[in-house]
Amino acid sequence: MRPVHQVLQCIFDYGSFCLATPLRMEQRQNRSCNYLWHTASDVSPSEGLTFLLRLELDNPQAPSLNIDLLYVNMLQQAQEEHSSTFTRILNDYFSHIQPWLPVVMERPFMESLEKLGHQPRAETALLALAILLVVQGGLPDRATNPSYRNYTLCKELNAVLQLRRAPSLQLVQSGLLIALYETGQASPGAASLSIASCARLGYLMKLNIDDGNDYEDYLSWEAAEERRRVWAGIYLLDRVIYQVVTEFKAPHVSEDLADHFRLPVDDACLRTDKSEATQAPSHQPMSVPVDVPLCYYAREIQAVRLLGEVQLLQRHVDVNSLPEKCQSLDHRLMQFAERLFEQTPQGWATLCGANAITLTAALILHRVRIDCAVKCQTFGTSNDAKASLLALTSFINMVRDICNKFNMLSTPEKIPSAPLPAVMCTGEAVLAGIRMNELLGEQFQLDYEPFRLTLLYARESWKLADQYLQRVG
Repeated sequence: MRPVHQVLQCIFDYGSFCLATPLRMEQRQNRSCNYLWHTASDVSPSEGLTFLLRLELDNPQAPSLNIDLLYVNMLQQAQEEHSSTFTRILNDYFSHIQPWLPVVMERPFMESLEKLGHQPRAETALLALAILLVVQGGLPDRATNPSYRNYTLCKELNAVLQLRRAPSLQLVQSGLLIALYETGQASPGAASLSIASCARLGYLMKLNIDDGNDYEDYLSWEAAEERRRVWAGIYLLDRVIYQVVTEFKAPHVSEDLADHFRLPVDDACLRTDKSEATQAPSHQPMSVPVDVPLCYYAREIQAVRLLGEVQLLQRHVDVNSLPEKCQSLDHRLMQFAERLFEQTPQGWATLCGANAITLTAALILHRVRIDCAVKCQTFGTSNDAKASLLALTSFINMVRDICNKFNMLSTPEKIPSAPLPAVMCTGEAVLAGIRMNELLGEQFQLDYEPFRLTLLYARESWKLADQYLQRVG
């Protein structure tokens, strides 16, 4: 496989070459077909795209727009704007986003990226643009930064492909990364719509159905594994988006995973050289007991299932059945958390992915039980409420201690991009502390400085951190 910079240079050379032929053809039709817009021009890529599509709609007899070539040239322009950093962007994505949301398998993606030089494909180019968007989304001065314009462009390119092409896995992956960007940039309303669109496409492609087949051929297994990972990613991000939305809480857009749905395997099983693979790795189903060791992404999916159950309690609170449901969920959460924390290293890593989601679920669960007691006017007498006060205090302090450990690290030791679930968990701990202070007054004292410092660092990657920082004051 060629290095990334050679692949991108091949794309650049091919894009420049193939502009000539369609340009001459379109000039004979009195239509402009310059698919490449530069930042120095008065027309942005988004405006140019709209112009070309309008021309095609207004004149159905005109030759059809070469959408694959158009999208590849969009990627070419992005590569020009980030020529010195595009390779680093891809490396950053697979180093810092992929570990906790591994929905794009690196080897197949890089192979499809390499083919763009002789086989232009709109879906692959869009996915590459979405990766760039996620990695560079936290940069300052978004109004003048190319990555901010890239967001509008990715949204429009994704919408056009949904209208013009049959659903594809790369189209769903692009939408999933756009939803991730919107969540991290504190646009949960837009993220809710984007993840709903991903779920709709996923259902059309039957990504939610695990056929249970065992594939002797490695490539067939790899394709099936990526489909399962993408659906699991939609499932995970749907619950995360639900949690960070502060206004209307729409229902989950993806149903709960079936007990027999096979969980993702460890990335170590994804061999770079597929010729070395002799058989497909074995999977564990969603219903596997908590004592069975699993890879971290699989633990994330199990953790988000628990978070989803807690969220359902927020939507449909049956006062009579709530104590029993809370007790059952509390027991399962404690059992899961104990096993999970045994498997993961100490330090900041304990607030990444599965650990952060589990802690968030526990914080929300006990807030639900306390708020129910307040609503029923039994807060001062309820044993369940007293138990939840103690549990909530313990979980808040746990998150605070983890933040303290992270803040004490030197700059080279800190991870460059905080995982989004960690930002959510830190923010939920802040909100839980504020709620405790409202209920107990001076009886509850909490030092918010560790949370604030962690969120200040996290907002370099995710604007969502500002949403919680505003509450800290």
